[in-house]
Amino acid sequence: MMISRTRRNTRNKLYALIEVSLLETLFFLVAWYLIVVLPSNTAGWITKSFMICLALIAMIAHKKISEYGLNLNNLMFSLKWSLYIFLFFLGCGLVLLELFSLIGFAKIVSDIDIMKISVDFVWYLVMVGFAEELFFRGYVQSRLNEVFTKKYEKILGCKFEWHQGTLIAGVFFFGIPHIFVSINPFTGDLTIEAFYVIIAIFASFLGVIWGVVREKTGNIITCTIFHMTVDFFALSFFCYLTSSMMVSNMIVFITLGIFFGTLFEKFLSSEK
Repeated sequence: MMISRTRRNTRNKLYALIEVSLLETLFFLVAWYLIVVLPSNTAGWITKSFMICLALIAMIAHKKISEYGLNLNNLMFSLKWSLYIFLFFLGCGLVLLELFSLIGFAKIVSDIDIMKISVDFVWYLVMVGFAEELFFRGYVQSRLNEVFTKKYEKILGCKFEWHQGTLIAGVFFFGIPHIFVSINPFTGDLTIEAFYVIIAIFASFLGVIWGVVREKTGNIITCTIFHMTVDFFALSFFCYLTSSMMVSNMIVFITLGIFFGTLFEKFLSSEK
């Protein structure tokens, strides 16, 4: 009986891994192709829309839309912490920007394109935050947690029970695949750049963190806003304010460190 159960568990894990791998592979193949055939200003919007469709199809197929994170459970808790996180990164980032400006490390640009920043905000909210969290934390993580049921008791030294499936989804299905951003088999470009290896490592860490956030809230609202906040401030808002990607990323990196040292444990220990 024990051997039969072990074999069944192993088979279920294998099936889940194959399923999510096939869907992610399908996304990459379609995304690579669309990047070749579509104008650069529309390819991203179409590919991320396809990602949303894939996630929804998988959720509907499993008949677990709510269980896979697309729900309003703990709505006020999720909205409260979404606002806290966004305002924390905005406030802390502006303080760091002013500090960098005072010591001559960064120069604040006076002429800002509000329309472009607004479009970027929508992009990072819907096509990055929502699309990727729906797919990776909504579908992939939930699917893997059904079969990878081992639990961990801490995250970054904070007491919180979270699942092995969250770790696998964050590292192997979200983080590491970032290295494939630099390649495209349809153009013959198969060189993996060192920069994207570094991005993959950082994305693996954040993928696990966002997964833990999703487990805490029971939905994808807060992890969506958290994801959007990091990318929007690092790649758009502070980048425009300083005309420097390096300074922008430093601001967000330092703010992340402050967040994990001050608010992360409070978030995990807060009552819903």
